[in-house]
Amino acid sequence: MPDMIEAQSLPSKAAAGGRRYRIAVSPAVLTPALLAELAGRGRLWDEAQLFLADTLFEGCCPTPANSRSRFAALGLRPGQLHADVADQSDTLRAAAAYEQQLRAAFALGPRDVPRFDAIVLRPGALAELPDETGRLAVAAWHPARRRRYVTLTSAVIHNAALLLGG
Repeated sequence: MPDMIEAQSLPSKAAAGGRRYRIAVSPAVLTPALLAELAGRGRLWDEAQLFLADTLFEGCCPTPANSRSRFAALGLRPGQLHADVADQSDTLRAAAAYEQQLRAAFALGPRDVPRFDAIVLRPGALAELPDETGRLAVAAWHPARRRRYVTLTSAVIHNAALLLGG
């Protein structure tokens, strides 16, 4: 479970820098109990932009559409949740589109890597990270679940200011 003391300090760090803070989260860690805890911390989400670290939803919700209703409990305004990638069935196209979305949201050049303020990963995610040079998001294969999913690359994950789980 994420360190709530550290997570609570993110808004003050962002305010000091005069910008929104950005976090990426694996939906699989968003249990109903954790979402309820996070929803009770409204100030935490006032200036947040929430991205997906991957599109593996097991443990969180049965489908990506259900995840939107769970995220709604956080009180995010339009434009704060970047989860469109989860709605696409073609993971190769979804990964390319998500990479473009990341580049636009972070105002990145062709070789830049985004720096998330925090990334919260599901257990085992670090061991599965693809190491795709020059890419931000890719379609990966999960052998145990026997399915493809979209995930951030190793370069993005390891560039985060704070990494929890994995």
